[in-house]
Amino acid sequence: MVHLFEPTPRAWKRGAGASGDLLRKQIEGSPLQQSNIPAETALDSHFKLSDINSAGDGFRFVSDRGRAALEELAPGCVAFFPLNLKIPERIRAAAAYFFFDVLPRAQLIDWDQSPTGLRIVRAPDGRESRALTGGAFLGSAVKFKPTNEETPPIWREADLDRPTVHFFSNKKHIFLRDDIWQGLNARFPKQLVARKLG
Repeated sequence: MVHLFEPTPRAWKRGAGASGDLLRKQIEGSPLQQSNIPAETALDSHFKLSDINSAGDGFRFVSDRGRAALEELAPGCVAFFPLNLKIPERIRAAAAYFFFDVLPRAQLIDWDQSPTGLRIVRAPDGRESRALTGGAFLGSAVKFKPTNEETPPIWREADLDRPTVHFFSNKKHIFLRDDIWQGLNARFPKQLVARKLG
């Protein structure tokens, strides 16, 4: 079973989406460095920060407790970048917060069984390029191959190349094996959306 890593949405007074360059790097799957992370980020809310947070498109971060859980459940799979959060003390719930990048890549989307559409951008060599149609992750439309013990515990999807077509996956999306999702959910109840993908 595959889960989408999706922090529970919350209504921020002031959120923080990833910058254009940072978001592009996430979508393309380029490795991140500390220099890609904003030097400081201002946030505000009516609630205390969680251990797993999403403050806007592509801006997901964890507390020091969230980092410890990911390091234990998926050792060596996640890079962490310290965040300098400019936040009111009333919403601070941890000593430190970290932006993170998931390192493993796997190719589990079953492109033959999932709905796709043509991309405007062609493959680098000029071949047709296709991607999942809008909203595929919101329902059961996207199909995955079965996970096994060799599937990384947490990953971003790799593209699939075929002789006549290139299948592009948005690497901003993060996926979890069921056991890792269950482990995170047990430690941080109601902080992740329970979205299983088929």
